[in-house]
Amino acid sequence: MKRIVAGLLSAAVGGSLLLSTGTASAERTALSVHIDGVNPNPVVVKNGDDTRVTIEVRTTEATRVELRLKPVSDRFRALDAQEPKVIHEGDLWRFSTSFDENDVEGRWLAVADAYDKDGKKVTDQVNFSVKQEQEKAETRLDRFSAGPDVVRKGRSVYFTGRLRADDGGHWKGVDGEEVGIYFRSRDSSAWKWVTSADTGWKGTFRAKARASKSGEYRAVFEGNDDLGDSTSRSDRVRVWYR
Repeated sequence: MKRIVAGLLSAAVGGSLLLSTGTASAERTALSVHIDGVNPNPVVVKNGDDTRVTIEVRTTEATRVELRLKPVSDRFRALDAQEPKVIHEGDLWRFSTSFDENDVEGRWLAVADAYDKDGKKVTDQVNFSVKQEQEKAETRLDRFSAGPDVVRKGRSVYFTGRLRADDGGHWKGVDGEEVGIYFRSRDSSAWKWVTSADTGWKGTFRAKARASKSGEYRAVFEGNDDLGDSTSRSDRVRVWYR
């Protein structure tokens, strides 16, 4: 199936795609067209699946409506669109199509051209966006440790741990990723950033920070385009002030 890049979705009164019709009010004499919206917006394509998109167009005195969907960028040439489903109810024209992994990411333009019985044309357009989301690999932060368990104020607390990712059922270490270390004191519910470290061989990381209060530490990986985020268990450290 060829995908939408600058596709043409059209419907005409009395045409094969017309599902229902209505009679325009006699008081309406001027030809007009307005795109109510693109739903959903942004169009999110997940894991290569099709995402159904509906564009509603309202008109007066229109006997035919054409809807063009195209990326804002001029780098992509026009391709044929799949046959759309079109519903026409009075002044409402509802176009339905789908996007998949072959449709480009970024800003798109929906352009509606409405024609009256004499061939006069009016146009409206709106912007929408398309985003491709691929499934991210699950991650784990394990073997996290903050120590020593008891430390004098101003001395160093040392952190170690490992970041791993699911590689088809096998958990393997991930190197070259940043892991943040966060602290929460006993009298607070807020986690505050302390320091960060980059993972090395087999996903291991090491870091240190100055001890200021008793509380608990944890490691956080925020994820990226390919890896999901994860948070370690917390580890408590008691600070001695004397």
